Amino acid sequence: MRETLQQAGRYLIGAFMALAVDLGMVTLGMQAGWPVLAARSAGLLAGVTTTYFFNRRYTFSPQHPASLQDWGQYLLQQLMGTALNFAVSSALIYVSAREWWQIWGAVLVGAAAGFCVNFFSARRHLHR
Repeated sequence: MRETLQQAGRYLIGAFMALAVDLGMVTLGMQAGWPVLAARSAGLLAGVTTTYFFNRRYTFSPQHPASLQDWGQYLLQQLMGTALNFAVSSALIYVSAREWWQIWGAVLVGAAAGFCVNFFSARRHLHR
């Protein structure tokens, strides 16, 4: 139990890093005139990739090597939480006036919705 709590704490640090990357991508994409769904997609992919590399190094320390195949499997296993994150945040952005604080709030609420699902999925994949 203690190990799981420690991992959850480190995973949360990685999640905040990913959130910053995600927010940056979404903000830049929206300012560049990208459609909401394109900006969210780019932000989520960059965020999940951030968690993959952070969690490999600091949270779970897997014995298997990093590879494109391993990253792809990680992305697939993160799909449910990421889909939940995407749906919640995109819906909130879509109905907002798209001020920066509304965009950031929507991304934060979406990230919180997907956090628990993604933690246990990542733990299962990277802690094998």
